[in-house]
Amino acid sequence: MDPHPRLREHHLFERMGRILLYNVATMVFYEVTPAVRAVVVALGNQRSYSLGDRIRRRTSRRETRDALEYLRREHFLACDGESVTPPPQQPRRGVRHLELMVTHACNMRCRYCYGAHGEPGFDTAPHLYGATSSGMTMETARRGVDFLFDASGRCRDLGLVFFGGEPLVARRLIEQVVPYVRAKEAATGKKVSMSLSTNGSLLDREVVDFLVRNRIGCQVSIDGPKSLQDTNRPLRGGLASYESVVPRVRELLRARPGAVPARATLAHGAIDVPAVVEHLLSLGFGSVQVEPCIGEPAETAVTAADVDRVLEQQEQLAAALVANVRRGRRLPYTNLVRLVRQTRVVRQRLTHYCGAARSYIALSQDGAFYPCHRFVGMPEYRMGDLDSGLDGALQRRIVDLTVDRRPGCRDCWARYLCGGGCWKHAVDAHGSLETPDTERSCRILRHALECAMAVNAELAVSDADVLSQPSSRPEPRAASAGARL
Repeated sequence: MDPHPRLREHHLFERMGRILLYNVATMVFYEVTPAVRAVVVALGNQRSYSLGDRIRRRTSRRETRDALEYLRREHFLACDGESVTPPPQQPRRGVRHLELMVTHACNMRCRYCYGAHGEPGFDTAPHLYGATSSGMTMETARRGVDFLFDASGRCRDLGLVFFGGEPLVARRLIEQVVPYVRAKEAATGKKVSMSLSTNGSLLDREVVDFLVRNRIGCQVSIDGPKSLQDTNRPLRGGLASYESVVPRVRELLRARPGAVPARATLAHGAIDVPAVVEHLLSLGFGSVQVEPCIGEPAETAVTAADVDRVLEQQEQLAAALVANVRRGRRLPYTNLVRLVRQTRVVRQRLTHYCGAARSYIALSQDGAFYPCHRFVGMPEYRMGDLDSGLDGALQRRIVDLTVDRRPGCRDCWARYLCGGGCWKHAVDAHGSLETPDTERSCRILRHALECAMAVNAELAVSDADVLSQPSSRPEPRAASAGARL
């Protein structure tokens, strides 16, 4: 027996009553026995005496031998001359998605709005993102669409998002842009998936018919239940919004049953993820995504204590997901379900969290480019404009900031599953792109990944169809995922 076998990079943890071991290089997780755990812990104890001495009181000689063989077979031991082929790296592609910031006006005054910067009198300010005017012109929108088609090169499948402010304030502009996009599709052979994110307050039958007729996806930002929605997402002037928004949202839910996603924000002092998910699903939303408020204003940003509560509730939702799946039912809590799918069969290593500044660009109402909507109005993150062209300096900087190069990421076991976290969260936490938000965003995501692996270990291969989108086929599970010695 080698007295000092070396372990490859790994993550050993317990979640939902299961002992799980993740191989960072191969990106495959395993459910293991206490004997394997004891050997892994002993191997991590860098003392001079032998492995046998380190674990003598925990496992038998045979259990130790079997555990070492298991670890060697599954590529956890760094044997001389043996290499491991990891999943392929996230591919680099050109610009394929564009956010049109069609208006910087909004009829709500959400307490945590990241578009409020630059406005000392936010409650009475007419525009967001520090803008001096509210709306995008059709000329700017048209040039933005032209930019997307040109910058995408050979890519045939593109994305266009109408964003704000509240994009339906600029409804007439959107109604002009859509036929222009369809004409570009016909002329180029490319296809554009269009969508918008709305607070729901301006939805009506005419708007819903337009969205359905033109195949425009729609995500609704809503924090319900009523107490949370009215507290954190008031209408302009401080009026409660829940009773105004929900009847209008139901128009869309009736037109697209089970197919409308909701996006809720967690603010300090209002942490009840299960209640939010349950309420929004009860209204008829097809899925719910919940994200923490990070950054300014400080009074709404989640704290370390808030994160502790989120983790506890996240594990409750993971257990609920397992119970639902075993009854043949879905629990479309997006934060967790997407990670369950991702860790079930890993197809690539993520080098970046999202496509911001790389394949995804935001165009502000004045024709300037930014990495995404969260950076609009921040001059240090301006990436050129329609007149001067896209400035690639920030783009190259972000491309180079892979998880293997960023402090806080390069030594993290979750880096290839995570991609480094939201760029804006990093800026809010540390004032720069280089270091992720390790105290809040990273803790939540790492815990969610652990829960996702535990869920996969609990479920059978045949359960994949319940976790998949209704229109997609079940994915095969990795042969060794959840394998037990």
